[in-house]
Amino acid sequence: MFAQYSDEPVYNVKAVSHQTGIAAATLRAWERRYGVPSPPRTDSGYRLYSARDVAIIRWLKSQIENGMSISQAVHLLRSLEAQSADGRISEPLTERPSPDAPASYQRLHDEIIAGAAEFDEAHIEYTLAEAFSLFPVEEVCLHLIQPVLVTLGEKWHLGEINIGVEHFVTNIMRRKLSALMSASPPFSREGRIVSGCAPGEYHELGILMISLFLRRRGYEVIYLGQNIAAARFQEMLMKTQPDLLMLSASGLIAAANLLDVVEELRHHSAQLGATIAFGGRLFNRVPELRRRVPGVYVGDDAQAATRWIGELIADKAVTAALQANYAPVDAETLEALAALRRYHPEIIAVATRLIQNHAGHESEQQHLMDANETLLQIVESALRFGEPVVLGDRANWLWDALPPNGVSSAQLQRVAQALAEGAETVLPSLQLDRLQPYFQAVQGAFDWRAPAA
Repeated sequence: MFAQYSDEPVYNVKAVSHQTGIAAATLRAWERRYGVPSPPRTDSGYRLYSARDVAIIRWLKSQIENGMSISQAVHLLRSLEAQSADGRISEPLTERPSPDAPASYQRLHDEIIAGAAEFDEAHIEYTLAEAFSLFPVEEVCLHLIQPVLVTLGEKWHLGEINIGVEHFVTNIMRRKLSALMSASPPFSREGRIVSGCAPGEYHELGILMISLFLRRRGYEVIYLGQNIAAARFQEMLMKTQPDLLMLSASGLIAAANLLDVVEELRHHSAQLGATIAFGGRLFNRVPELRRRVPGVYVGDDAQAATRWIGELIADKAVTAALQANYAPVDAETLEALAALRRYHPEIIAVATRLIQNHAGHESEQQHLMDANETLLQIVESALRFGEPVVLGDRANWLWDALPPNGVSSAQLQRVAQALAEGAETVLPSLQLDRLQPYFQAVQGAFDWRAPAA
């Protein structure tokens, strides 16, 4: 009657207790007295429960809440299982909630958004606990947590919330996912994975979800966290000798840093037999960037990444096949990037003089100067990939350019114009010709008739 659930043993008793709301001591007592559930154990003696075990525990809990004793609920379970074996029950007695059920993802999503607006941590925690009690961890991450974060990002972009709301909710989600990581069972599969965010990347929930999914599937995962310096990745690569190194970047500046790291580590990883994998929001949005990275892009969500990483670890030939499209940036583009970096101070000086006339009070002037530096760094990052197309949609980089207390989009448009004029004033004509498409793309991104996605 629970045949549709996987019987693969993956969850330890702490994780099951968290998912079902049944204390670990109670689970062990049920097993000792009634033999339900009866999970296998690892060589170290740890119980590992399957999704089928979790479904049975939830069913037993529901019967107890409806007035049965545990012994009566187990007796009913045995009877129904016997009937199911005889073919007299063709459908499971209990099913997961359907999308239109009262406790649907949409309702849970709306509850979290409402709690976020009021900075109501208890309400958000309660809603997340409800979600994890109703749905598997992976589904909650994909169908609730990710959409919530997308909604908050859109609301920030439209000016409906400030950045503090997004940070508040992200911090709660991070704590929850980290707790689930800690509750995951000991690794039981071959394959060591090191994961973390590229230098300058602070949006870690995506890579944290991937790390959680992999750990729950039995892989050994060493998760490093946010903003990991290139030297730290190299140190970990040499010290741990993983089968796979997974890096993440969601913003353009961090994506360029990721490219630098991967190129720097490429030969070391080859010597150690380690695969380098990468992903993140920007690589999902702009497929052209993927071919510039000498690694394996692992898909647009945590579920796809987990599947691809499993295949990469199981068969090294998959890595070679997926890296066949690698196309490094041409030498002329890299020369133009070197020139832009060489003339960076002069361009900033000219642009600063141009935008000072638009600045009001002193703090606004400082914000414009900061935006001046950041936007030129964004142009350099696009040039690092040799892909001006990434600048054409400001949704690809606006988060980098607008700090929490920074300038408006309208002010940023003036900054972009000033930088273009600064480049025309300072750069030699040959280099300017190569760079014009990038400055034009930035200015074109502020065509208000085509709002960012």
